[in-house]
Amino acid sequence: MVALGDAQDERGDETRAKPVSKSGKQRREEIKRKRLERAQRLQERLRAPSHARAWPDAGIEPADRELLARYNNTYGALPEYYADRPFVCRDCGEEHVWTAKQQKWWYEVAHGHIDSTAVRCTSCRRKRRAASDAHPGGRLVSELCARMRALGDAAPDAAAWDEIERALSSKWWGVRVTAIATLGCWGDARALARLKDIVETGLVSDRWGDWAHEALKAATKALAECLPESETSWALEVWLGFRYAGDLIRPLSRQPASFWDPVVTREWRRNDADRLQRLPWALSRSPASQACQQQWRTLFMGHPLARVRQAVE
Repeated sequence: MVALGDAQDERGDETRAKPVSKSGKQRREEIKRKRLERAQRLQERLRAPSHARAWPDAGIEPADRELLARYNNTYGALPEYYADRPFVCRDCGEEHVWTAKQQKWWYEVAHGHIDSTAVRCTSCRRKRRAASDAHPGGRLVSELCARMRALGDAAPDAAAWDEIERALSSKWWGVRVTAIATLGCWGDARALARLKDIVETGLVSDRWGDWAHEALKAATKALAECLPESETSWALEVWLGFRYAGDLIRPLSRQPASFWDPVVTREWRRNDADRLQRLPWALSRSPASQACQQQWRTLFMGHPLARVRQAVE
């Protein structure tokens, strides 16, 4: 015999609603919806005044500003952190989240420019890549770039130089940029002369966005890794005279106060506002002592032009 209480429990089990199992697609959609809601709430918190801001435990990643400054030539402020950010995919039109961890990888590992942002979701990027792979020659550019990078791992010979020169004349800018980076990996006297020639060609070009400008940016980035001390004066002249050669500030920033003192004196007498406006950026990155930095700051803060004083600030 079954006790009364046991019978009621069995009847209760029969009438109790069974949990509804969800398919994998339904669970993915639920996770996506919750992630979007969390990202939207996070963006609302970040728009609040700093004194009233409640920092969340998730969706935030600290930024390595020193690393970002090394790979970004920008007058804007570099971020102190990354936050989950909603965006609408360019292809499928659906809303997705570019997570803080994905942003940190993009900016600090892949060295994407700080002004770039996500435009396609993961699924659409995979479809786009698959379509490119299926097209005849769709992988040709990737294979050529991989070949250029492989050449940079070994000392150059005549055949390697011929291949690099052909790549520098390629119709694909990506192949040309990779070839310029390979010259930076070699870093010998011939490669250095070729990179300097590319920079000087870009300096005389007056068309923004053409190949000469793109080559200039790629060449200064390559030179920043291999520029010898004997070329520091050349780098300084290029950097002070042309604002798109920003990567050259990296080898310049390693110079001591004994290098900068005569430069400051010379440029102050020259009194070219554009050059004086750029000079404090390099001085601020110098390993000079705090007393020396303060002396330079006091000098520039006494300049009659407001834009020179603002550069110091």
